[in-house]
Amino acid sequence: MKNLLGLLAGASALAACSQGLPPVAIEASVETASVAGTGDAADDPAVWVAANPAESLIFGTDKDNGVYVYTMTGAEHAYLPEGRLNNVDVRYGFDLGDRVVDIAAASDRSNGGIAFFFIDPETRDVSYVGAVTVANVTEPYGFCLYRSPVDQALYAFLSDKEPGTFVQYALGWDGAMVTTQEVRRVTLGTIAEGCVADDRTGQLYMNEENVGVWTMGAEPTDPAEPQPIAATDGREITADAEGAALLPRGETGGWLVVSSQGDNTYAVYELESHAFVTRLQIVDAAIDGVTHTDGLDISAANLGPDFPAGVLVVQDDENDTGGQNFKFVDLRAVVAAIEAAAPAD
Repeated sequence: MKNLLGLLAGASALAACSQGLPPVAIEASVETASVAGTGDAADDPAVWVAANPAESLIFGTDKDNGVYVYTMTGAEHAYLPEGRLNNVDVRYGFDLGDRVVDIAAASDRSNGGIAFFFIDPETRDVSYVGAVTVANVTEPYGFCLYRSPVDQALYAFLSDKEPGTFVQYALGWDGAMVTTQEVRRVTLGTIAEGCVADDRTGQLYMNEENVGVWTMGAEPTDPAEPQPIAATDGREITADAEGAALLPRGETGGWLVVSSQGDNTYAVYELESHAFVTRLQIVDAAIDGVTHTDGLDISAANLGPDFPAGVLVVQDDENDTGGQNFKFVDLRAVVAAIEAAAPAD
């Protein structure tokens, strides 16, 4: 792995003398108010899909204060000031014994671990469950959840900012609190944050900010041997490689979308071959364009009349009214841009 790391680092070093590939312009159609935190505050979103599509919710972290929950119109649904939360993710069907809830979780710098929230699927109420402090993680940073297609077990991946170690935890419930049990860890070598797991194929994708994108099996029994699929070479991705999200198609296909923070774009890769497809950029329109995105998320579910084919949600570093917020893009526009660039079968 060290040799591969060296190759990617070398490619990253060429970024200053490379020119990014031209992006395809897309536009946001909904935005939220700016978060309360100042400076570099908003970070990572996650989409929760409701039984009634129009009642779906968007979680968005404020690194200074906690997590916001928004409706599909961008309005504030809830605000939970529960600490310095960085990255957030959601999954469904968490069994508490006497009832089943959906779960949101986030990397928690205030408590040195993971913060947990329950979502009532019927009422959409979001409640803070508490934080679990984890051992041998200096600075909780990146975070994503994974539901195993093998046995439906639920796992969390938490990155320790430096040296870019991803730790995998099996999640459970002891009757009062979510439990975490470390099952394996892998160190990429430098700062790593964004990650996303594919519950269909059992693959994990991890962004090492100044190096590139890695993938490995997400099952706890899989070898902790990441393989490189993209470099921060200044053409496809300009450092930092930040958020990562999946746009699934069929049983195994679709695309990986990575925030190329350094040049305000998003690099798209074909999931099965890892081939580069195109780059996207959210430009000024009725809603202002997006710069320096940290986190992003995608849902391809029906999310109501404004987003019948799903949504791309991204963090915007500089909202036109000040502060940082989250922008929503109709996924139909995203898919059209990708399919126009993808090679024909």
